[in-house]
Amino acid sequence: MDRDAALDEAARRASVGDWAGARAAYEALLGGAESAQAREGLARVCWWLGDIRPALEHGERAFALYQEDGRFAEAAMVGVHLCVWLLTNFDNATAAGGWLSRAEHLAISSGDPVVVGWIDLVSGYLAEEPSEGRHRLERASAAAETMADADLATMALADLGLWHVRVGEVDLGVAMLDEAMAATLAEPHKMLEVVVWSSCNMLAACSLVDDLKRASDWCRAADRFMETYGCPFLQARCRAHYGRLLVATGRWAEAQVELDRALAMTADTGRGPRTEALTALAELRLRQGEPEVALQLLEAAETTPSGVVTQAACLLATDRAEEARVLLHGHVAGHNPEDPAYPALVAALAETSLTTGHAQEAADLVGPDAAAWKAPAFPRATGLLARVAGLVAATRGDYDRARAQLGFALVVFVRLELPFEAARTELDIAARLAASDHDAAVGRAASALKRLEDLGARREAAEAAAFLRSHGVTPAPGPRSADTLSAREHDVLLLLAQGLSNPEIAQRLYLSRRTVAHHVSNILRKLGVRSRAEAAAHAARTASRR
Repeated sequence: MDRDAALDEAARRASVGDWAGARAAYEALLGGAESAQAREGLARVCWWLGDIRPALEHGERAFALYQEDGRFAEAAMVGVHLCVWLLTNFDNATAAGGWLSRAEHLAISSGDPVVVGWIDLVSGYLAEEPSEGRHRLERASAAAETMADADLATMALADLGLWHVRVGEVDLGVAMLDEAMAATLAEPHKMLEVVVWSSCNMLAACSLVDDLKRASDWCRAADRFMETYGCPFLQARCRAHYGRLLVATGRWAEAQVELDRALAMTADTGRGPRTEALTALAELRLRQGEPEVALQLLEAAETTPSGVVTQAACLLATDRAEEARVLLHGHVAGHNPEDPAYPALVAALAETSLTTGHAQEAADLVGPDAAAWKAPAFPRATGLLARVAGLVAATRGDYDRARAQLGFALVVFVRLELPFEAARTELDIAARLAASDHDAAVGRAASALKRLEDLGARREAAEAAAFLRSHGVTPAPGPRSADTLSAREHDVLLLLAQGLSNPEIAQRLYLSRRTVAHHVSNILRKLGVRSRAEAAAHAARTASRR
Protein backbone atom coordinates (compact mmCIF):
# COMPACT_ATOMS: atom_id res chain seq x y z
CA MET A 1 0.00 0.00 0.00
CA ASP A 2 1.47 3.38 -0.98
CA ARG A 3 1.75 6.22 1.54
CA ASP A 4 -1.30 8.17 0.34
CA ALA A 5 -3.45 5.05 0.43
CA ALA A 6 -2.18 4.26 3.93
CA LEU A 7 -3.10 7.76 5.09
CA ASP A 8 -6.57 7.35 3.58
CA GLU A 9 -7.00 4.01 5.32
CA ALA A 10 -5.96 5.45 8.69
CA ALA A 11 -8.37 8.37 8.23
CA ARG A 12 -11.15 5.94 7.23
CA ARG A 13 -10.65 3.92 10.40
CA ALA A 14 -10.89 7.10 12.46
CA SER A 15 -14.03 8.20 10.61
CA VAL A 16 -15.89 5.04 11.70
CA GLY A 17 -14.68 5.12 15.30
CA ASP A 18 -12.03 2.40 14.99
CA TRP A 19 -9.67 4.37 17.19
CA ALA A 20 -7.31 1.51 18.03
CA GLY A 21 -7.01 0.56 14.37
CA ALA A 22 -6.48 4.16 13.35
CA ARG A 23 -3.78 4.61 15.98
CA ALA A 24 -1.91 1.54 14.77
CA ALA A 25 -2.20 2.71 11.15
CA TYR A 26 -0.85 6.21 11.92
CA GLU A 27 1.97 4.83 14.06
CA ALA A 28 2.96 2.47 11.24
CA LEU A 29 3.10 5.43 8.87
CA LEU A 30 5.34 7.38 11.25
CA GLY A 31 7.61 4.37 11.55
CA GLY A 32 8.54 4.91 7.92
CA ALA A 33 8.91 8.68 7.60
CA GLU A 34 7.83 11.90 9.28
CA SER A 35 4.46 13.29 8.18
CA ALA A 36 2.43 16.28 9.35
CA GLN A 37 -0.84 14.58 8.37
CA ALA A 38 0.03 11.38 10.21
CA ARG A 39 1.11 13.36 13.29
CA GLU A 40 -2.14 15.33 13.26
CA GLY A 41 -4.20 12.19 12.75
CA LEU A 42 -2.39 10.39 15.56
CA ALA A 43 -2.82 13.40 17.86
CA ARG A 44 -6.58 13.47 17.35
CA VAL A 45 -6.90 9.68 17.70
CA CYS A 46 -4.94 9.80 20.99
CA TRP A 47 -7.36 12.48 22.18
CA TRP A 48 -10.34 10.28 21.36
CA LEU A 49 -8.69 7.43 23.26
CA GLY A 50 -8.12 9.67 26.29
CA ASP A 51 -4.31 9.75 25.97
CA ILE A 52 -4.05 13.51 26.30
CA ARG A 53 -0.32 14.00 26.80
CA PRO A 54 0.64 12.00 23.69
CA ALA A 55 -2.08 13.93 21.85
CA LEU A 56 -0.41 17.20 22.82
CA GLU A 57 3.04 15.95 21.84
CA HIS A 58 1.93 14.73 18.41
CA GLY A 59 -0.16 17.87 17.90
CA GLU A 60 2.77 20.16 18.66
CA ARG A 61 4.94 18.25 16.18
CA ALA A 62 2.21 18.40 13.52
CA PHE A 63 1.89 22.15 14.02
CA ALA A 64 5.64 22.61 13.49
CA LEU A 65 5.69 20.41 10.38
CA TYR A 66 2.75 22.18 8.77
CA GLN A 67 4.33 25.54 9.54
CA GLU A 68 7.66 24.47 8.01
CA ASP A 69 5.82 23.40 4.85
CA GLY A 70 3.98 26.74 4.62
CA ARG A 71 0.62 25.02 5.16
CA PHE A 72 -0.61 27.73 7.49
CA ALA A 73 -4.33 26.87 7.45
CA GLU A 74 -3.64 23.28 8.55
CA ALA A 75 -1.20 24.46 11.20
CA ALA A 76 -3.71 26.99 12.54
CA MET A 77 -6.40 24.32 12.92
CA VAL A 78 -3.96 22.09 14.84
CA GLY A 79 -3.31 25.11 17.05
CA VAL A 80 -7.06 25.39 17.67
CA HIS A 81 -7.15 21.77 18.85
CA LEU A 82 -4.13 22.26 21.10
CA CYS A 83 -5.78 25.32 22.63
CA VAL A 84 -9.00 23.42 23.36
CA TRP A 85 -7.17 20.41 24.82
CA LEU A 86 -5.08 22.55 27.14
CA LEU A 87 -8.12 24.47 28.30
CA THR A 88 -10.61 21.65 28.80
CA ASN A 89 -8.33 18.80 29.87
CA PHE A 90 -5.61 20.66 31.76
CA ASP A 91 -7.47 23.81 32.86
CA ASN A 92 -4.48 25.80 31.60
CA ALA A 93 -5.91 29.01 30.19
CA THR A 94 -2.46 30.62 29.86
CA ALA A 95 -1.02 27.91 27.63
CA ALA A 96 -4.28 27.66 25.73
CA GLY A 97 -4.18 31.37 25.00
CA GLY A 98 -0.59 31.10 23.81
CA TRP A 99 -1.44 28.42 21.28
CA LEU A 100 -4.47 30.36 20.13
CA SER A 101 -2.27 33.40 19.46
CA ARG A 102 0.14 31.29 17.41
CA ALA A 103 -2.78 29.83 15.48
CA GLU A 104 -4.28 33.26 14.87
CA HIS A 105 -1.11 34.60 13.20
CA LEU A 106 -1.02 31.63 10.84
CA ALA A 107 -4.77 31.80 10.15
CA ILE A 108 -4.46 35.42 9.04
CA SER A 109 -1.47 34.51 6.85
CA SER A 110 -3.45 31.68 5.27
CA GLY A 111 -6.26 33.98 4.18
CA ASP A 112 -8.75 31.15 4.73
CA PRO A 113 -11.98 32.72 6.09
CA VAL A 114 -13.18 29.47 7.68
CA VAL A 115 -9.94 29.02 9.62
CA VAL A 116 -10.13 32.68 10.70
CA GLY A 117 -13.70 31.93 11.77
CA TRP A 118 -12.49 29.10 14.02
CA ILE A 119 -9.99 31.48 15.60
CA ASP A 120 -12.80 33.97 16.23
CA LEU A 121 -14.92 31.19 17.70
CA VAL A 122 -12.34 30.05 20.26
CA SER A 123 -11.33 33.65 21.01
CA GLY A 124 -14.97 34.48 21.74
CA TYR A 125 -15.31 31.48 24.02
CA LEU A 126 -12.21 32.53 25.97
CA ALA A 127 -12.96 36.28 26.09
CA GLU A 128 -13.20 37.70 29.61
CA GLU A 129 -15.30 40.66 28.47
CA PRO A 130 -18.83 39.43 27.53
CA SER A 131 -19.35 41.99 24.78
CA GLU A 132 -16.04 41.06 23.13
CA GLY A 133 -16.94 37.39 23.42
CA ARG A 134 -20.27 37.88 21.72
CA HIS A 135 -18.68 40.00 18.96
CA ARG A 136 -16.13 37.29 18.10
CA LEU A 137 -18.70 34.50 18.23
CA GLU A 138 -21.09 36.38 15.93
CA ARG A 139 -18.23 37.06 13.54
CA ALA A 140 -17.48 33.34 13.45
CA SER A 141 -21.15 32.63 12.78
CA ALA A 142 -21.16 35.11 9.89
CA ALA A 143 -18.07 33.49 8.37
CA ALA A 144 -19.71 30.07 8.62
CA GLU A 145 -22.82 31.35 6.84
CA THR A 146 -20.81 33.04 4.08
CA MET A 147 -18.68 29.97 3.45
CA ALA A 148 -21.50 27.45 4.08
CA ASP A 149 -19.38 25.56 6.62
CA ALA A 150 -21.74 23.36 8.67
CA ASP A 151 -19.22 22.49 11.39
CA LEU A 152 -18.31 26.09 12.14
CA ALA A 153 -21.97 27.14 11.99
CA THR A 154 -23.03 24.47 14.48
CA MET A 155 -20.19 25.27 16.86
CA ALA A 156 -20.89 29.01 16.68
CA LEU A 157 -24.53 28.35 17.52
CA ALA A 158 -23.53 26.18 20.49
CA ASP A 159 -21.02 28.73 21.80
CA LEU A 160 -23.50 31.58 21.43
CA GLY A 161 -26.08 29.50 23.27
CA LEU A 162 -23.69 28.97 26.18
CA TRP A 163 -22.81 32.69 26.09
CA HIS A 164 -26.49 33.67 26.49
CA VAL A 165 -26.95 31.22 29.38
CA ARG A 166 -23.88 32.63 31.13
CA VAL A 167 -25.19 36.21 30.93
CA GLY A 168 -28.62 35.18 32.27
CA GLU A 169 -30.58 34.94 29.00
CA VAL A 170 -31.44 31.33 29.75
CA ASP A 171 -34.43 30.70 27.47
CA LEU A 172 -32.66 32.05 24.39
CA GLY A 173 -29.44 30.26 25.24
CA VAL A 174 -30.92 26.81 25.77
CA ALA A 175 -33.01 27.17 22.60
CA MET A 176 -29.81 27.82 20.63
CA LEU A 177 -28.09 24.88 22.31
CA ASP A 178 -31.05 22.61 21.52
CA GLU A 179 -30.78 23.62 17.86
CA ALA A 180 -27.01 23.05 17.86
CA MET A 181 -27.41 19.60 19.44
CA ALA A 182 -30.08 18.62 16.91
CA ALA A 183 -27.77 19.70 14.09
CA THR A 184 -24.63 18.08 15.42
CA LEU A 185 -26.30 14.69 16.03
CA ALA A 186 -28.20 14.65 12.71
CA GLU A 187 -25.65 15.79 10.14
CA PRO A 188 -22.43 14.20 8.89
CA HIS A 189 -19.41 16.28 9.86
CA LYS A 190 -15.89 16.77 8.63
CA MET A 191 -14.86 17.26 12.26
CA LEU A 192 -16.26 14.73 14.70
CA GLU A 193 -14.92 16.91 17.50
CA VAL A 194 -17.85 19.29 16.87
CA VAL A 195 -20.16 16.70 18.43
CA VAL A 196 -17.93 16.59 21.51
CA TRP A 197 -17.59 20.35 21.84
CA SER A 198 -21.31 21.02 21.30
CA SER A 199 -22.28 18.28 23.76
CA CYS A 200 -19.94 19.68 26.40
CA ASN A 201 -21.40 23.17 25.90
CA MET A 202 -24.85 21.70 26.42
CA LEU A 203 -23.77 19.95 29.62
CA ALA A 204 -22.04 23.08 30.90
CA ALA A 205 -25.16 25.19 30.29
CA CYS A 206 -27.45 22.61 31.91
CA SER A 207 -25.11 22.45 34.89
CA LEU A 208 -25.22 26.24 35.22
CA VAL A 209 -29.02 26.31 35.38
CA ASP A 210 -29.39 22.90 37.07
CA ASP A 211 -31.49 21.58 34.16
CA LEU A 212 -30.62 17.91 34.51
CA LYS A 213 -33.68 16.75 32.55
CA ARG A 214 -32.58 18.56 29.38
CA ALA A 215 -29.05 17.18 29.77
CA SER A 216 -30.39 13.65 30.29
CA ASP A 217 -32.63 13.90 27.21
CA TRP A 218 -29.73 14.99 25.00
CA CYS A 219 -27.43 12.30 26.40
CA ARG A 220 -30.00 9.69 25.42
CA ALA A 221 -30.28 11.27 21.99
CA ALA A 222 -26.51 10.83 21.62
CA ASP A 223 -26.69 7.06 22.24
CA ARG A 224 -26.19 6.19 18.56
CA PHE A 225 -23.11 8.40 18.37
CA MET A 226 -21.77 6.79 21.55
CA GLU A 227 -22.23 3.30 20.11
CA THR A 228 -20.02 4.19 17.13
CA TYR A 229 -17.47 6.63 18.49
CA GLY A 230 -17.61 6.30 22.27
CA CYS A 231 -18.56 8.77 24.97
CA PRO A 232 -18.59 12.33 23.58
CA PHE A 233 -17.69 13.83 26.96
CA LEU A 234 -13.95 13.52 26.48
CA GLN A 235 -12.79 16.66 28.24
CA ALA A 236 -12.16 16.27 31.95
CA ARG A 237 -14.63 18.98 32.96
CA CYS A 238 -17.35 17.62 30.67
CA ARG A 239 -16.84 14.08 31.91
CA ALA A 240 -17.30 15.36 35.46
CA HIS A 241 -20.53 17.10 34.39
CA TYR A 242 -21.68 13.85 32.78
CA GLY A 243 -20.84 11.88 35.93
CA ARG A 244 -22.90 14.30 38.00
CA LEU A 245 -25.83 13.83 35.62
CA LEU A 246 -25.57 10.04 35.97
CA VAL A 247 -25.55 10.37 39.77
CA ALA A 248 -28.68 12.54 39.69
CA THR A 249 -30.59 10.26 37.32
CA GLY A 250 -29.83 7.11 39.30
CA ARG A 251 -27.30 5.51 36.93
CA TRP A 252 -24.79 5.10 39.72
CA ALA A 253 -22.65 2.29 38.31
CA GLU A 254 -22.10 4.27 35.11
CA ALA A 255 -21.46 7.40 37.17
CA GLN A 256 -18.72 5.58 39.08
CA VAL A 257 -16.97 4.66 35.84
CA GLU A 258 -17.18 8.17 34.37
CA LEU A 259 -16.09 9.93 37.56
CA ASP A 260 -13.16 7.56 38.01
CA ARG A 261 -12.10 8.44 34.47
CA ALA A 262 -12.55 12.14 35.15
CA LEU A 263 -10.36 11.89 38.26
CA ALA A 264 -7.70 9.95 36.36
CA MET A 265 -7.73 12.62 33.64
CA THR A 266 -7.43 15.45 36.17
CA ALA A 267 -4.58 14.00 38.22
CA ASP A 268 -2.15 16.65 36.95
CA THR A 269 -4.52 19.37 35.75
CA GLY A 270 -5.94 22.53 37.27
CA ARG A 271 -8.18 22.19 40.30
CA GLY A 272 -11.41 23.22 38.60
CA PRO A 273 -12.24 20.00 36.70
CA ARG A 274 -10.89 17.87 39.56
CA THR A 275 -13.09 19.68 42.07
CA GLU A 276 -16.17 19.01 39.93
CA ALA A 277 -15.34 15.31 39.71
CA LEU A 278 -14.59 15.01 43.45
CA THR A 279 -17.80 16.86 44.36
CA ALA A 280 -19.94 14.61 42.15
CA LEU A 281 -18.24 11.51 43.54
CA ALA A 282 -18.83 12.76 47.09
CA GLU A 283 -22.53 13.15 46.32
CA LEU A 284 -22.57 9.59 44.99
CA ARG A 285 -20.89 8.23 48.12
CA LEU A 286 -23.34 10.11 50.34
CA ARG A 287 -26.29 8.63 48.46
CA GLN A 288 -24.74 5.19 48.73
CA GLY A 289 -24.70 5.59 52.51
CA GLU A 290 -21.03 6.50 53.03
CA PRO A 291 -21.04 10.08 54.41
CA GLU A 292 -17.59 9.77 56.02
CA VAL A 293 -16.03 8.82 52.68
CA ALA A 294 -17.87 11.68 51.02
CA LEU A 295 -16.44 14.15 53.53
CA GLN A 296 -12.92 12.91 52.82
CA LEU A 297 -13.44 13.48 49.09
CA LEU A 298 -14.71 17.01 49.71
CA GLU A 299 -11.63 17.82 51.78
CA ALA A 300 -9.55 17.37 48.62
CA ALA A 301 -11.81 19.67 46.57
CA GLU A 302 -12.28 23.41 46.42
CA THR A 303 -15.50 24.83 47.85
CA THR A 304 -18.51 24.98 45.51
CA PRO A 305 -22.23 25.47 46.24
CA SER A 306 -23.09 21.86 45.36
CA GLY A 307 -20.16 20.67 47.46
CA VAL A 308 -21.42 22.72 50.43
CA VAL A 309 -24.89 21.15 50.12
CA THR A 310 -23.34 17.68 50.03
CA GLN A 311 -21.03 18.48 52.95
CA ALA A 312 -23.96 19.70 55.04
CA ALA A 313 -25.93 16.54 54.28
CA CYS A 314 -22.92 14.45 55.34
CA LEU A 315 -22.70 16.37 58.61
CA LEU A 316 -26.41 15.74 59.21
CA ALA A 317 -25.93 12.05 58.51
CA THR A 318 -23.09 11.89 61.07
CA ASP A 319 -25.01 13.67 63.84
CA ARG A 320 -23.33 17.05 63.37
CA ALA A 321 -26.48 18.99 62.54
CA GLU A 322 -25.55 22.28 64.21
CA GLU A 323 -22.23 22.29 62.36
CA ALA A 324 -24.15 21.80 59.12
CA ARG A 325 -26.44 24.69 59.97
CA VAL A 326 -23.54 27.05 60.64
CA LEU A 327 -21.86 26.01 57.38
CA LEU A 328 -24.99 26.63 55.32
CA HIS A 329 -25.78 29.92 57.04
CA GLY A 330 -22.43 31.31 56.00
CA HIS A 331 -22.87 30.33 52.36
CA VAL A 332 -26.50 31.42 52.02
CA ALA A 333 -25.68 34.82 53.51
CA GLY A 334 -22.83 35.39 51.08
CA HIS A 335 -24.42 33.94 47.94
CA ASN A 336 -26.08 35.78 45.07
CA PRO A 337 -29.85 35.02 45.19
CA GLU A 338 -29.93 35.17 41.36
CA ASP A 339 -27.47 32.29 41.08
CA PRO A 340 -29.10 28.97 40.05
CA ALA A 341 -27.26 27.28 42.94
CA TYR A 342 -28.92 29.53 45.54
CA PRO A 343 -32.25 27.64 45.90
CA ALA A 344 -30.46 24.36 46.70
CA LEU A 345 -28.49 26.12 49.45
CA VAL A 346 -31.70 27.63 50.85
CA ALA A 347 -33.52 24.30 50.76
CA ALA A 348 -30.61 22.56 52.51
CA LEU A 349 -30.47 25.25 55.20
CA ALA A 350 -34.23 25.15 55.77
CA GLU A 351 -34.18 21.37 56.22
CA THR A 352 -31.20 21.62 58.55
CA SER A 353 -32.97 24.34 60.54
CA LEU A 354 -35.92 22.00 61.04
CA THR A 355 -33.60 19.24 62.18
CA THR A 356 -31.97 21.51 64.76
CA GLY A 357 -35.32 22.81 66.08
CA HIS A 358 -35.32 26.21 64.35
CA ALA A 359 -38.75 25.87 62.71
CA GLN A 360 -39.37 29.60 62.36
CA GLU A 361 -36.04 30.08 60.66
CA ALA A 362 -36.96 27.35 58.17
CA ALA A 363 -40.36 28.95 57.56
CA ASP A 364 -38.77 32.33 56.92
CA LEU A 365 -36.36 30.80 54.41
CA VAL A 366 -38.96 29.15 52.19
CA GLY A 367 -41.61 31.86 52.53
CA PRO A 368 -45.36 31.39 52.73
CA ASP A 369 -45.70 29.70 49.34
CA ALA A 370 -43.13 27.63 47.48
CA ALA A 371 -45.10 28.32 44.31
CA ALA A 372 -43.04 31.50 44.06
CA TRP A 373 -40.18 29.24 42.94
CA LYS A 374 -42.04 27.72 40.00
CA ALA A 375 -39.59 29.21 37.49
CA PRO A 376 -39.43 27.01 34.39
CA ALA A 377 -35.69 27.64 33.98
CA PHE A 378 -34.92 26.01 37.35
CA PRO A 379 -37.33 23.06 37.74
CA ARG A 380 -35.17 21.07 40.17
CA ALA A 381 -34.98 24.10 42.47
CA THR A 382 -38.76 24.25 42.41
CA GLY A 383 -38.98 20.67 43.62
CA LEU A 384 -36.34 21.11 46.32
CA LEU A 385 -38.07 24.16 47.78
CA ALA A 386 -41.56 22.67 47.51
CA ARG A 387 -40.35 19.60 49.41
CA VAL A 388 -38.88 21.60 52.29
CA ALA A 389 -41.97 23.86 52.35
CA GLY A 390 -44.00 20.69 52.86
CA LEU A 391 -41.76 19.65 55.75
CA VAL A 392 -42.16 23.10 57.31
CA ALA A 393 -45.96 22.92 56.97
CA ALA A 394 -46.01 19.50 58.64
CA THR A 395 -43.94 20.83 61.54
CA ARG A 396 -46.57 23.51 62.05
CA GLY A 397 -49.40 20.94 61.98
CA ASP A 398 -50.76 21.99 58.57
CA TYR A 399 -50.88 18.47 57.14
CA ASP A 400 -53.12 19.26 54.18
CA ARG A 401 -50.64 21.88 53.01
CA ALA A 402 -47.75 19.55 53.75
CA ARG A 403 -49.20 16.77 51.59
CA ALA A 404 -49.96 19.22 48.77
CA GLN A 405 -46.44 20.64 48.72
CA LEU A 406 -44.79 17.24 49.05
CA GLY A 407 -47.06 15.83 46.34
CA PHE A 408 -46.09 18.67 44.03
CA ALA A 409 -42.41 18.08 44.73
CA LEU A 410 -42.81 14.38 43.99
CA VAL A 411 -44.41 15.16 40.62
CA VAL A 412 -41.49 17.47 39.79
CA PHE A 413 -38.86 14.88 40.71
CA VAL A 414 -40.59 12.07 38.82
CA ARG A 415 -40.97 14.27 35.73
CA LEU A 416 -37.30 15.25 35.92
CA GLU A 417 -36.31 11.58 36.38
CA LEU A 418 -34.55 12.15 39.69
CA PRO A 419 -35.21 8.83 41.50
CA PHE A 420 -33.33 9.56 44.72
CA GLU A 421 -35.18 12.83 45.36
CA ALA A 422 -38.46 11.14 44.39
CA ALA A 423 -37.88 8.28 46.83
CA ARG A 424 -36.98 10.63 49.70
CA THR A 425 -40.11 12.65 49.03
CA GLU A 426 -42.30 9.54 48.96
CA LEU A 427 -40.90 8.61 52.35
CA ASP A 428 -41.67 12.12 53.60
CA ILE A 429 -45.26 11.74 52.38
CA ALA A 430 -45.55 8.35 54.08
CA ALA A 431 -44.52 9.86 57.42
CA ARG A 432 -47.13 12.65 57.07
CA LEU A 433 -49.86 10.15 56.11
CA ALA A 434 -49.15 7.68 58.89
CA ALA A 435 -51.61 9.14 61.42
CA SER A 436 -54.52 9.58 59.02
CA ASP A 437 -54.19 6.85 56.35
CA HIS A 438 -52.21 3.79 57.38
CA ASP A 439 -52.59 1.90 54.10
CA ALA A 440 -51.60 4.87 51.95
CA ALA A 441 -48.57 5.53 54.17
CA VAL A 442 -47.43 1.91 53.88
CA GLY A 443 -47.91 2.03 50.10
CA ARG A 444 -45.79 5.16 49.80
CA ALA A 445 -43.05 3.74 52.03
CA ALA A 446 -42.98 0.47 50.07
CA SER A 447 -42.65 2.40 46.82
CA ALA A 448 -39.84 4.50 48.30
CA LEU A 449 -38.07 1.37 49.56
CA LYS A 450 -38.20 -0.20 46.10
CA ARG A 451 -36.70 2.91 44.49
CA LEU A 452 -33.98 3.15 47.11
CA GLU A 453 -33.03 -0.53 46.93
CA ASP A 454 -32.87 -0.33 43.13
CA LEU A 455 -30.51 2.60 43.46
CA GLY A 456 -28.33 1.13 46.19
CA ALA A 457 -29.11 3.93 48.66
CA ARG A 458 -28.46 1.85 51.76
CA ARG A 459 -29.03 4.44 54.51
CA GLU A 460 -32.36 5.71 53.16
CA ALA A 461 -33.47 2.17 52.25
CA ALA A 462 -32.87 1.13 55.86
CA GLU A 463 -34.95 4.11 57.00
CA ALA A 464 -37.82 3.09 54.69
CA ALA A 465 -37.63 -0.52 55.86
CA ALA A 466 -37.68 0.58 59.50
CA PHE A 467 -40.78 2.71 58.80
CA LEU A 468 -42.57 -0.28 57.30
CA ARG A 469 -41.66 -2.55 60.22
CA SER A 470 -42.89 0.06 62.68
CA HIS A 471 -46.25 -0.07 60.90
CA GLY A 472 -46.57 -3.85 60.99
CA VAL A 473 -45.17 -4.65 57.53
CA THR A 474 -42.17 -6.91 56.96
CA PRO A 475 -40.28 -5.70 53.88
CA ALA A 476 -39.32 -8.23 51.22
CA PRO A 477 -35.60 -9.09 51.07
CA GLY A 478 -33.57 -6.53 49.14
CA PRO A 479 -31.23 -7.19 46.22
CA ARG A 480 -28.64 -9.84 46.84
CA SER A 481 -25.00 -8.85 47.15
CA ALA A 482 -21.80 -10.18 45.62
CA ASP A 483 -21.44 -12.41 48.68
CA THR A 484 -24.17 -14.66 47.22
CA LEU A 485 -22.16 -15.43 44.07
CA SER A 486 -20.65 -18.87 43.63
CA ALA A 487 -16.87 -19.24 43.40
CA ARG A 488 -17.06 -19.65 39.62
CA GLU A 489 -19.36 -16.62 39.31
CA HIS A 490 -16.78 -14.60 41.27
CA ASP A 491 -14.14 -15.69 38.75
CA VAL A 492 -16.33 -14.61 35.85
CA LEU A 493 -17.14 -11.28 37.52
CA LEU A 494 -13.46 -10.46 38.04
CA LEU A 495 -12.69 -11.06 34.36
CA LEU A 496 -15.81 -9.20 33.28
CA ALA A 497 -14.63 -6.23 35.35
CA GLN A 498 -11.35 -6.30 33.39
CA GLY A 499 -13.34 -5.72 30.19
CA LEU A 500 -13.11 -9.25 28.78
CA SER A 501 -15.82 -10.46 26.42
CA ASN A 502 -17.71 -13.73 26.94
CA PRO A 503 -15.50 -15.60 24.42
CA GLU A 504 -12.36 -14.26 26.13
CA ILE A 505 -13.67 -15.30 29.56
CA ALA A 506 -14.54 -18.74 28.19
CA GLN A 507 -11.01 -19.16 26.84
CA ARG A 508 -9.40 -17.94 30.08
CA LEU A 509 -11.49 -20.25 32.35
CA TYR A 510 -11.72 -23.21 29.93
CA LEU A 511 -15.51 -22.99 29.82
CA SER A 512 -17.98 -23.04 26.96
CA ARG A 513 -19.37 -19.71 25.76
CA ARG A 514 -22.88 -20.87 26.71
CA THR A 515 -21.74 -21.61 30.27
CA VAL A 516 -20.13 -18.16 30.55
CA ALA A 517 -23.30 -16.51 29.25
CA HIS A 518 -25.28 -18.39 31.90
CA HIS A 519 -22.87 -17.23 34.64
CA VAL A 520 -23.09 -13.61 33.45
CA SER A 521 -26.88 -13.77 33.50
CA ASN A 522 -26.82 -15.11 37.07
CA ILE A 523 -24.36 -12.40 38.15
CA LEU A 524 -26.57 -9.60 36.82
CA ARG A 525 -29.64 -11.11 38.51
CA LYS A 526 -27.94 -11.67 41.86
CA LEU A 527 -26.36 -8.23 41.98
CA GLY A 528 -29.58 -6.55 40.91
CA VAL A 529 -27.86 -4.71 38.02
CA ARG A 530 -28.85 -4.30 34.39
CA SER A 531 -25.63 -4.44 32.41
CA ARG A 532 -22.07 -5.71 32.32
CA ALA A 533 -20.84 -2.15 32.94
CA GLU A 534 -22.89 -1.93 36.15
CA ALA A 535 -21.59 -5.35 37.28
CA ALA A 536 -18.01 -4.23 36.56
CA ALA A 537 -18.49 -1.04 38.53
CA HIS A 538 -19.97 -3.07 41.43
CA ALA A 539 -16.90 -5.32 41.38
CA ALA A 540 -14.57 -2.30 41.41
CA ARG A 541 -16.38 -0.74 44.38
CA THR A 542 -16.35 -4.01 46.30
CA ALA A 543 -12.65 -4.51 45.68
CA SER A 544 -11.83 -0.96 46.80
CA ARG A 545 -13.53 -1.52 50.16
CA ARG A 546 -11.66 -4.72 51.00
